[in-house]
Amino acid sequence: MGTRHFSQKQKLTILDSAAEVGVKQAAELADVHYTSVYDWRRQLQSLGRQGFLDYKPSYPGRGIKQITAEQEKAVLDTWHDNPGFGPGQVRNQLRRQAITISIRTVRSIMAANGYRATAKKSNKKDLQRFEARRPLELAQMDVLEFFINKLKVHLLLLLDDFSRFILGWQLLTETSTDAVILMVQRAIDRYGKMQEILTDRGFIFYSWRGINRFERFLQTQGIDHTHARPHHPQTLGKVEACNRRLKQELIDQQHFTNFHDARTAIDRWVYHYNYKRTHQGLGGLVVPAERFHGQADYVLAAVAKGIDVGADHCYSFGGIQRSMINLVLNPDGKLILYFLGQPILSTGGEHVPETDSRGSRRSD
Repeated sequence: MGTRHFSQKQKLTILDSAAEVGVKQAAELADVHYTSVYDWRRQLQSLGRQGFLDYKPSYPGRGIKQITAEQEKAVLDTWHDNPGFGPGQVRNQLRRQAITISIRTVRSIMAANGYRATAKKSNKKDLQRFEARRPLELAQMDVLEFFINKLKVHLLLLLDDFSRFILGWQLLTETSTDAVILMVQRAIDRYGKMQEILTDRGFIFYSWRGINRFERFLQTQGIDHTHARPHHPQTLGKVEACNRRLKQELIDQQHFTNFHDARTAIDRWVYHYNYKRTHQGLGGLVVPAERFHGQADYVLAAVAKGIDVGADHCYSFGGIQRSMINLVLNPDGKLILYFLGQPILSTGGEHVPETDSRGSRRSD
């Protein structure tokens, strides 16, 4: 742990934190040795709060990096726009803006402004989880329930497994198979047909006696339906992680006065998540829309060159409606060309028959 420079205001914030969580934990969060915090506390007791703030310490020696006002503003603005981010994610988001700040500096700024690190639970099964090889190969769907005042509402979320891009969502006062079908149909119309959809065995997705209308709809569309294994929630891990993030960052933080307010806020959150927010599961520098629309390599190359990929003049996905072309090498050695999520050509130029809107093979 190297020598750090903090403003008197930042030191005071760390001391306030130490009063709540203890000196050693506050020092660890601020990335400073705990003996320094004890020194600051003695100085605060001697000078008083205002005297401590007015004190101007001298820093002998060389090589001490000061945190500039510009760095602090960039970090805090990014953190404000992405309140669920940790220091590493904030650092990556800044790199997309061609701003290079060390993670230690980012952590120090955040800690001095109230950041509290949370312990993450490790799950070895997550390291071996499946990931689709292309957009629209697999979509995951789940329901999140919460209350608006005393009104229970249900949020349906449809997520592309490969890119974590949210393909569709619906906020409902009552769940219904019709609402699920409508959401999936809208996603198909906008982005192309997914090959497979993974859900749990909730009654809107599944029937223990025969097949329900949602399953029949998928059959007519030629979409495979897979069910998550009972007592294995990690099967739907990606969409459930997205639901948790939405709940922690939006639902738990805001008080919605009515249904319309909640829907408006969710719409803004989904747009930010898809088009603005970097995703750790995608390497930390790419947003879901970039991977879904095949722009991830371009973005990574631009970031490496120091290009601000977050600038409006760089490029924008706001007008892109569909994933266009994907070339996939199957395990059996076949090379298949997909257009809008549908197979067009396979190895050797063989034509792959298209399907109509009912899922039936079309003949020329």
